[in-house]
Amino acid sequence: MPSLNPAPLAVALFLPDLKDLPDRRAAVDLAHGLLRAGVAVDVVAPMGGGPLRSALNPAVGQIDLAKRHAATSALALARVMAERQPTLLSLPREVAWVGRLALWLARSDVRLVVMKGDAEADFAAIRAAAPRWG
Repeated sequence: MPSLNPAPLAVALFLPDLKDLPDRRAAVDLAHGLLRAGVAVDVVAPMGGGPLRSALNPAVGQIDLAKRHAATSALALARVMAERQPTLLSLPREVAWVGRLALWLARSDVRLVVMKGDAEADFAAIRAAAPRWG
């Protein structure tokens, strides 16, 4: 008998890197806020290393695409989207095209939310875009 409980809400945050920059720090704050709200969160980056990696809560999934640049990450990101099947993909405007291409390659209907670099506003945008908030 199939389960009546829907899959938990899951969000993938694609960042071009984990450098200690204000918008990246806001994305880490966003990941922690989503986690506190009971959302499964993965932070996906072309190269998983960087100063902000240690700032991530261990409960936040960290996916290293093993690519040098965000621009070369679309296919690897598409694989992650197909395998993990998050509810939403959120990313900064500067790499929105990579996310769109990845979702197209994955033939995914995952919703895309472009982050503005403000954790509170981004949280509200993700909440508004979520098909269900559990």
